[in-house]
Amino acid sequence: MIGKWELTKSNFLPFEHPSFCEKMGLNSVFEFDEYGILKVYENRKTTRNCNEYQIFWIDGKELVVFEYDIGFTYEIIKLTSDSLQIKTDHIPEYLFENMTIQNASDFTNEKIKFIEKNGIIITMKKIKTLDNTL
Repeated sequence: MIGKWELTKSNFLPFEHPSFCEKMGLNSVFEFDEYGILKVYENRKTTRNCNEYQIFWIDGKELVVFEYDIGFTYEIIKLTSDSLQIKTDHIPEYLFENMTIQNASDFTNEKIKFIEKNGIIITMKKIKTLDNTL
């Protein structure tokens, strides 16, 4: 898993990587280093990561990400030397913007229902670079 991975496909876009990477899309980059640190970038050209200090580890079929006092997981669907597919049930906060609540049953929409039913499946390919930079 160590290395840089570029998002090539997702069943729902944009998705959100907690806690500060909002509206992530195709070409987003996840960088997993050998010390267990995860950095997330909007794309290959971005030089500053959008996430706070996050560590990661694999526990069975889960990719566990921990930031200060909160942890969250991605289900690992597939992991090979050049392909990574993960799944999250995290609903992006932007889907709740401008919502009015008449009653509890109204607190949803079709996009939220889709995520609750299917999750967000994120497919990435490993970036092969000579100097291992973005």
